[in-house]
Amino acid sequence: MHYCTACQKAIATIVIMDLEQGAVTGSQHVCQACAELLGIGPPKTPKYPPELLEDLLTAKGGRGRGKVQEVCPGCGMSPADFRSKGRLGCPRCYESFRGELMPLLQRIHEAQAHRGRLPAVVPEPPAPADQRTLTDVRRRLEDAVRGERYEEAARLRDELRQLERGETS
Repeated sequence: MHYCTACQKAIATIVIMDLEQGAVTGSQHVCQACAELLGIGPPKTPKYPPELLEDLLTAKGGRGRGKVQEVCPGCGMSPADFRSKGRLGCPRCYESFRGELMPLLQRIHEAQAHRGRLPAVVPEPPAPADQRTLTDVRRRLEDAVRGERYEEAARLRDELRQLERGETS
């Protein structure tokens, strides 16, 4: 772990290496804030180039150029803004631009609805009421034996036997 060579305060998250003929000749460790001040860092580019998004939006029934285009009532973003940035401005954009987005999602993801994945661990269904009662009686029996309350333990033992046989009191 290195501290930023520029400010000497924050922990460095970016390493700048000086290369000469394929060999590393020096390196600097800078934090994210200093990297931004120095103009270093990955540019935030859209996932898809704007030309591709524009083609996809104007292809299958999307609004073409030359027509009056609506803007999102939430953030004021227009479809042209979306095409240039590659991102929507707010949650209301999804409803405002639904007509343009559905064909785009179909072409990119080959589906218009997210199905998701199953959780890594599927929770077990709760135990039936009888099972919970058996577990509870067993726990109380163990507590009574540990506490040397033998009369209570004998009563709980008998109750447990009845429950195991399926009898109700």
